[in-house]
Order: sequence, then structure tokens, then C-alpha cells
Amino acid sequence: MQFIQMVWNGIGGMGAGTVLLKAVFIVVFGAVFWMVCELVKNLFELFSKLAVDALRYLAIIARGWPKEGEDGEEKKIAARWGRPEH
Repeated sequence: MQFIQMVWNGIGGMGAGTVLLKAVFIVVFGAVFWMVCELVKNLFELFSKLAVDALRYLAIIARGWPKEGEDGEEKKIAARWGRPEH
């Protein structure tokens, strides 16, 4: 925050062009903030998908592989884990 304030105060008092320079400064810092937020969002999605896969794998280890006759979500999971369909 002190860096932003230092640059902002350093831009002030330099003449008529400082309004445009300050506008560019705001846009650049807004873009940097946006990129950081997108990075955090993507990392959160990645780790949540990894956690779901890990819990599914743990459930398969704990209760065994689903029976042949089960339909629905289990078939999708079986296809995802590479289990051949009969």
C-alpha cells in the first residue's frame, strides 16, 4: 500500500498530463488485482477437484468397487477411473 501511495503522490504535481498518467496507473493496478483474483479462483477450483477425486478414491478403497448392475453416477465414475464397461 505504501508503494501505491508513494507512486501516486510522486505522479501528482507534474503538470496537466498527470490526470492521464494517474488513470493509467489505476487501470494497471486494477488489472493486476484482477489477475491475482483469477489466479486464486483457478487454484481454488483445481484443489477442490483434486480433493473430490481423492475422496472418491478413498471411498472406492473403503467400500470396494461398485457392483456391475449399478447405474447412474457410478457408471460415470467407473468410466472416469478407466474401468471397462460390460
